[in-house]
Amino acid sequence: MIVVDVETTGLELEKHQIISIGAVDFANPRETYYKECRLSRGAKVSKKALIIAGFTLAQLKDKRKPLLKEILREFLRWTTTCKERTLAGENIWFDVRFLQHASRKYGLTWPFGHRYVDLHSVSYAARLRARKRAMVADGVSSLSLDETLRFVGLKPRKGPHHALNDAKLEAEALSRLMYEKALLKEFSEYRLPSYLRYP
Repeated sequence: MIVVDVETTGLELEKHQIISIGAVDFANPRETYYKECRLSRGAKVSKKALIIAGFTLAQLKDKRKPLLKEILREFLRWTTTCKERTLAGENIWFDVRFLQHASRKYGLTWPFGHRYVDLHSVSYAARLRARKRAMVADGVSSLSLDETLRFVGLKPRKGPHHALNDAKLEAEALSRLMYEKALLKEFSEYRLPSYLRYP
């Protein structure tokens, strides 16, 4: 699997754009990808998205940063070094939609198929299996990445989101939920909760 996370300037495909891509090769987690890009002409920016991602408008307009097309091409090339290229992540459909949209826009081949591994679904099922309350608000799941991190024994995020940091946290959570073990050394101090160890 390739655990991927993107930060964007908003939620709408046609108006907003990817501003950073972070990824972890799940089978070889020392292999990671991270790159930021500058704002393309015509792309809109949500103030809320900037706060979430921790970028300023000046940073997004920095001409020293590459264009989205360049980092996307580089990311796709990096993925060819991964043994299995099934995309995974928290609410992975958001990231996939933006990556697919940009790939089509720039005429790049989409090599990932149409099946993905969603951390939210894995976490939701694990909560039920551990007899923990399903997190629901207004009749739909409200289980967030930070709640999943708590559930697997990690600390929730503080401050702005970061594509590579989030991809690492998502990969670590997937390993703990699926294999009952830690994945990355940087999280080894956080013990696996006993309810994740299944008979």
